[in-house]
Amino acid sequence: VHRARLRSGREVAVKVQYPGIAALIEADLDALEAIFEALARLEPGIRLGPIAEYLRWTLPLELDFRREAGAMGELRDALSDRDDVVVPEVVDSLTTGRLIVMELIEGVKITDREALISAGVEPRRVAELLNDAFADQLFRRGILHADPHPGNLLVQPGRSRPRLVLLDHGLTLVLDAPFVAALDRMVSAMRDGDLDALTDSLREAGLPVDEDTDLTTLLQLVGVLLGGERGDMETDFEDFGRRLGASVRDIPPRLLLVGRAIGLLDGITRQ
Repeated sequence: VHRARLRSGREVAVKVQYPGIAALIEADLDALEAIFEALARLEPGIRLGPIAEYLRWTLPLELDFRREAGAMGELRDALSDRDDVVVPEVVDSLTTGRLIVMELIEGVKITDREALISAGVEPRRVAELLNDAFADQLFRRGILHADPHPGNLLVQPGRSRPRLVLLDHGLTLVLDAPFVAALDRMVSAMRDGDLDALTDSLREAGLPVDEDTDLTTLLQLVGVLLGGERGDMETDFEDFGRRLGASVRDIPPRLLLVGRAIGLLDGITRQ
């Protein structure tokens, strides 16, 4: 991504795709899948297929710059009634499949606490804004910036409250209403401790769970997807992986993507 100036004098950011990167990624994915298949033969209980499927699904999204530009426009329109969230405007006439020209927007990196405080911004208010903005996208607008790592999130000091800037929309996507409703029910079931409702909501979200699914492992997985406490899983990840592979046959890429986004938001909030 480069800073540039149009002939009109307007400052813009230009996102350029490296030549040949699509073929390079395809070769890397082929190699990764071969490694996963070899591991599966050695350790049948560990299933890494969902990771490969996730990458096969998400990486092409990030390489299609026309799709990304369209997603930016959709999210910008969806959030147009909010003055505390900013999505850059795309210069459509200069955007191609491998080049995006967009409005240049600057701000403080969301995890730079010292810079936020120096700019007169209270970090706790930023955390509240971050979670409100993403819950709004996920549960009310049905379109989600699904790559909220700190490099993609800036904060601008406002007169009365801070503003959140959302950059890099390669993984911004529309979520269908039934999937969002299933996530909503999943959160409610976790809050209420209703295991039957949790199982039903996971099944509706595309996770193949049945009576043979290990509930302890499933609860740990949902905790990861929803940004909850990791508990002992961090110290015994190998055991968790074995139990998950034996218990859950597949994890839909869309569910992994949303879970990853929530995990990133959880980490930023805690920081």
